[in-house]
Amino acid sequence: MRLPFLLLATVLTLLGSTSRANESIDLLVAAQRAQATRAFEGVVVFMHDGKFDAVRVVHRPGQSGFEHVSSLSGMPRALFRDAREVRIEVPGGAQRLSPMVFAQTAFDAGRIGASYQLADAGSERIAGFIARIVDAVARDEHRYSQRMWISPESGVLLGVALIGPRRETLQQVMFTSLSVDAREQQAQALAALPLPTTDDDASIPSLPAGFRIIATRNERGRRSLIMSDGLAMITLYLETRGDDLDRMTTLRRGATQLAARQLGHERAVVVGEVPLSTAVELANRAVGAEKH
Repeated sequence: MRLPFLLLATVLTLLGSTSRANESIDLLVAAQRAQATRAFEGVVVFMHDGKFDAVRVVHRPGQSGFEHVSSLSGMPRALFRDAREVRIEVPGGAQRLSPMVFAQTAFDAGRIGASYQLADAGSERIAGFIARIVDAVARDEHRYSQRMWISPESGVLLGVALIGPRRETLQQVMFTSLSVDAREQQAQALAALPLPTTDDDASIPSLPAGFRIIATRNERGRRSLIMSDGLAMITLYLETRGDDLDRMTTLRRGATQLAARQLGHERAVVVGEVPLSTAVELANRAVGAEKH
């Protein structure tokens, strides 16, 4: 599971010294490394749309690594992901999907500074661990700001809050209990996992500022593209439909936006934790609606 968490108290008195900014970058690098080298498990509370969901997360890194996320509230359901498949488990059955790409590859600490202004916002105690707080304030309207709680001891990301344009908390994910296996794995998952190949042909629409494609896949007449700005991730699905329509559909859950645009027989679906305007603009570009 990709822990997407953002919050804030008040977005920022954000101009710290260069040394403090460097400390924030160091923490983000440690968090990226921890995704590839640290085994951990615990209970996470996910807050969105005035509701609370609790899930249990088990994360194992390396080439044979996996993530298993199971609900502790509401309808029993679980998600299992490894390098080979994504499996959604519900009572009475399971749905298997292509993995596309192991989610942590979207997190690129080296690129975050281009799209976000970073600041060290102090410390808090989360799930029994001391956490350093890093604020990543969006430099433009194409993405949300984020607040991240990172353990300086293990590098594990303890919490994330997504912050909207009016400084409102759109959703927040936070560990309430956590066990970290301190033994570092020899395999570095980010380098070792076989990733789908990327391409840069002319059929790819122009991307939101700061985003670049990190993986593509063609399967059963549907093309999927994953793009990231180093922190946020967007998935774009492209397909040809039998019906001939001119329609836009949008849907929101927490901070996740879905924009589906069909023009003629071409259909684009955009899913990501980005502002609705970003999702709609990308969907329109993908089917050429901006040219009509």
